Amino acid sequence: MRDYQRLKNNKYQLPNAVYHKTIWTIRDYYRVKETLNSIADTSIGIAYDRDKVQISGNSDTVFNAALKYDEAKQLVDCIEKARENMPAEYQQGVWNNILFYYAFPCDADRSTYGRIKSKFIFDVAKGLGYI
Repeated sequence: MRDYQRLKNNKYQLPNAVYHKTIWTIRDYYRVKETLNSIADTSIGIAYDRDKVQISGNSDTVFNAALKYDEAKQLVDCIEKARENMPAEYQQGVWNNILFYYAFPCDADRSTYGRIKSKFIFDVAKGLGYI
């Protein structure tokens, strides 16, 4: 399925590369959230495994885990904040359309969903510093 960015009457239009990068970042949400949870669970164990550290580049495994955690936390927070800014009645429809390629529900016009989806993607791209 093709990812389509609205071209007419779209004040939230992004450059093509940024649009697709943001779409795939949003689609990666659940994997990043799992990574975030696993890093939080294992970071205590990493602090006590200093005997297994290999010296190549940055060998501080706790620091590396903290960097990964911070990056994942920032991404998850940005997506969740942009999702909370959407009207509640459209959140699930836009979310399912982006992540699972579902058609928009029939409870509102397609152009309404398209406009809200464009703003959501724009907010995520802005929050992550892509624009």
